Amino acid sequence: MKRFIITFVSLFISVTAISQTLDSVWENPDITEIDKLPPRASFFAYENTALAADGKEENSERFLSLNGTWKFNWVRDVADRPTGFFKEDFDTSGWDDIAVPGNWELQGYGIPIYVNHPYEFKTKNPEPPDIPDGYNPVGSYKRSFTLPEIWKGQKVYIHFGAVKSAFYIWVNGQKVGYSQGSKLPAEFDITPYVKSGTNQVALEVYRWSDGSFLECQDFWRISGIERDVYLYSTPITHIADIDITASLQNNYRDGIFNLGIKVANLPEKKNRFDLSVRLTDGNQTVYEATRKAGDSITVFSETFPDVKSWSAEFPNRYRLEVVLSEKGQEQEVVSCHIGFRTTEVKGNQYFLNGKPIFIKGVNRHEHDPVTGHVISRATMEKDIEILKQYNINAVRMAHYPNDPYFYDLCDRYGIYVVDEANIESHGMYYDLDHTLGNNPKWLKAHLERIRRMVERDKNHPSIITWSLGNEAGNGWNFYNAYNWIKERDTTRPVQYERAQHEWNTDIIVPQYPSPASMENFAKKGFDRPMIMSEYAHAMGNSMGNFKEYWEVIEKYDILQGGFIWDFIDQGILTEKNGRKIYAYGGDFGPEGTPSDGNFLINGLVMPDRTPNPHLYEVKRVHQNVKFSLKDTLNRSFAIKNWYFFRDISNYRIAWELLENGNPVENGTLDNFNLAAQEEKEIRIAPKHTFTSGKEYLLNFSVTLREEEPFIPAGYEIAHDQFILQTGDFSVDKSATGVVRTVDKKGVLQVTGTSFSIDFDAERGVISGYNLDGHTLIEEAGQVNFWRAPVDNDYGAGTQKKYIAWKDAGKSGKVTHTVTRLKKENAVAITFERSVLEGDAKFKQTYTVYPDGKIHISNTFVAEKGEHTDLFKFGNIMVLPEGFENLSWYGRGPFESYSDRKTATEIGLYSGTVSAQYHPYVRPQDSGNKTDVRYAVLRNNDDFSLRITGDKPIHFSALHYRMEDLDGGSEKAQMHSGELVPQKKTFVNIDGMQSGVAGIDSWYSLPLAEYRLPYASYIYSYWITPVSPETR
Repeated sequence: MKRFIITFVSLFISVTAISQTLDSVWENPDITEIDKLPPRASFFAYENTALAADGKEENSERFLSLNGTWKFNWVRDVADRPTGFFKEDFDTSGWDDIAVPGNWELQGYGIPIYVNHPYEFKTKNPEPPDIPDGYNPVGSYKRSFTLPEIWKGQKVYIHFGAVKSAFYIWVNGQKVGYSQGSKLPAEFDITPYVKSGTNQVALEVYRWSDGSFLECQDFWRISGIERDVYLYSTPITHIADIDITASLQNNYRDGIFNLGIKVANLPEKKNRFDLSVRLTDGNQTVYEATRKAGDSITVFSETFPDVKSWSAEFPNRYRLEVVLSEKGQEQEVVSCHIGFRTTEVKGNQYFLNGKPIFIKGVNRHEHDPVTGHVISRATMEKDIEILKQYNINAVRMAHYPNDPYFYDLCDRYGIYVVDEANIESHGMYYDLDHTLGNNPKWLKAHLERIRRMVERDKNHPSIITWSLGNEAGNGWNFYNAYNWIKERDTTRPVQYERAQHEWNTDIIVPQYPSPASMENFAKKGFDRPMIMSEYAHAMGNSMGNFKEYWEVIEKYDILQGGFIWDFIDQGILTEKNGRKIYAYGGDFGPEGTPSDGNFLINGLVMPDRTPNPHLYEVKRVHQNVKFSLKDTLNRSFAIKNWYFFRDISNYRIAWELLENGNPVENGTLDNFNLAAQEEKEIRIAPKHTFTSGKEYLLNFSVTLREEEPFIPAGYEIAHDQFILQTGDFSVDKSATGVVRTVDKKGVLQVTGTSFSIDFDAERGVISGYNLDGHTLIEEAGQVNFWRAPVDNDYGAGTQKKYIAWKDAGKSGKVTHTVTRLKKENAVAITFERSVLEGDAKFKQTYTVYPDGKIHISNTFVAEKGEHTDLFKFGNIMVLPEGFENLSWYGRGPFESYSDRKTATEIGLYSGTVSAQYHPYVRPQDSGNKTDVRYAVLRNNDDFSLRITGDKPIHFSALHYRMEDLDGGSEKAQMHSGELVPQKKTFVNIDGMQSGVAGIDSWYSLPLAEYRLPYASYIYSYWITPVSPETR
């Protein structure tokens, strides 16, 4: 329903005076195009049905790609551009070659700039539409092409998939037109300008224009021709546009099909042109009809009973073939696919095909580490594969319309899409008297971007919601935009985050609420559903408390999911000091180049699509088959199918019983199935006898019986684990022999039959451990409250707030006592020191046994004062070269943290120390393992050290010191690619740790339950040396 728009006196009433002369075109928001063709749906018209069925434009004689090598000239500013280069006799032989499509900054021209919300060309006090004089690079492109002879007498068009930010075009020296709006096609009719044989096309591309004020997105600010360029021809009379509506009725069983076809250039004797439509399901024709082509829109309508509906779970599509013929002869054939589905908001819930689905989504920028914003089809397919394999069912096109092929993939394989207009004026912020969203002078610029998006993408069933843009304020322009879409397309909801709770959004789509604030929203009730447009900011080592988000989402009907920020680390592959790195903001350009650092490194995957560890957390929390323990004694469990349309008949559910990490029994749930949203209770009855003192774990694994698109048979799509009986991992204290102690001027030496241990009495740490003449430990027991700050730590400022903890316990006077324990036949050495200027005390006791075992007890006593939280409480150990082999019994196989461990399972794992560091683009804490019962490090001489917690511990072993990964108080410009691993092994043995947090990366701390307040703590563990002879 159209809303009435109320205007206020506070509506934009003036524009800041601009001192310089503005260009009449590219600094004028009222001119967004000159002689550019109207928008239309994405399709290609072939010359016959066979080619249309094949669907490969390159095989058509009506298609000519202009991708490839163009001549290119780059200048730093508009004033220096070659003004007459478009002329046919202009000599470009001295120009460089450049790849098209391609961003020129990644081909050696100009500077890639990354900023989050400012305008890179004027970071302070921008004055739209003014682009400051003196620095606005211009790229001049030119190439020739040969017009196919078969095109004679036909219409000829040129298509630019995306050009940033604005450009003029000439053909054979004649100006054709102008375009801006960098993420949608620009098409021009060049029929009047082409000739037989060789032709020339020239482009003058401006890095910045007034359109740049609406393209202030959180990504690399780079420019050039970013998508395909091609020519195509059509008959004089041809199909100009196709408009498809395919919805559901009668309890979402029957399909309603409406098709509107616009034919251009019908002659006076138009009766000789026919439009034929055929709809097929596989080899079966379900609808056929022929109409005479009309002057306006030729309409076809039909209702289909029991239609196969489209959803992400069942992306059923029908093939539509449209034929324009003249006197029975095919002139053009368009082939595409349609999907029947209904997307709507009813009450305070969103429904697809009548089901209140969950949006398990991600925001996705178009990014490639080598080609920037130029994305290959293979890369798009890889992204779909990742989404399907990791239980992600939706994508928000952040923050602009994507390449059309990606929508085709979403249609085909089943991904829900929020299509978003290329509008973000974040650098102007949101005050009504300042934001461009409320400035009527910018209404046309806003509406044109939205209109062109809707017209291009209207036929995709995967698009379930239109988004007006991102972080561009609200007001007059967005009120009008909302009303325009609601009149143009009655079949989809419209959303806009900056509308917040105003009327011009059908869904409440906040950014970065906490789980607690979401629950408060749900309890208060609201007239619209909440689907977060951005949440769980995945920057660096992050995504803590993701489990908590979904616990509250699944609890309340009004909460229906959201889109993680974001899919990919936007690093650019380059070299620094001879080493390959992924560059981020600040890595390019001279001093003073605007930069927001690594704030664009916040993906679930790395720039090359390698999963970051937190992607596994997403997969686990998003999984659609979930288990819960009902009764430990009876071994009863509930299994729920969280899908909304499909059963799980293609899933095989297996279970496995582990005894202290070793498999002892397994089975499968034969003939087990659950309908959509169904839950059943089952009982697992292992025959294995449980032994007291041993730990028993039951694992569930859900794998595919038969392959599905992008997911092979046998692939694990869901899993879970339950502790049925806890174990006792106590270390045997009994040992024979004598333990001796000697005080050697500040060094306490403890010896046994085959070992010697040195303690630095001044520092209170082990300074050496020798077994059978082999050095196993260089240092151990150093108390530590610090970690190499993760990105969320920097965002919350805790690298500064917690600074008192960085060296706490590493200086000051240490006292010690030596006690001989006759009963245990051991020696206990206790070190004590004051911490935090006497507000706290740290006490550490090393108990050494005759066989060389050491029990280390750590006690921190908060006696007085007020202090910040701490990152961790633990010990650091340094091992000499050679300790490369690692095994552990705890959570794995990849890293985990206290608030991000749902995806890991307790088990026996092994690997190399070298493999434990995950190379986050910017170095930070990495490689931690949680709930570790014990870990074993073995060297090349087959000596090993076994670390066993009295209670499960946090553990990590890396070839990097903490200092190697610490960016300092101001977050240094560091890259994992620059790190040189050390030969030593650095081990962290922690009793407790703070979480990595997971709400945002600029303010929020970990949830309270995952923080370590200033309080007293105690934990302990064992170090057991093992020689080759005693293994």
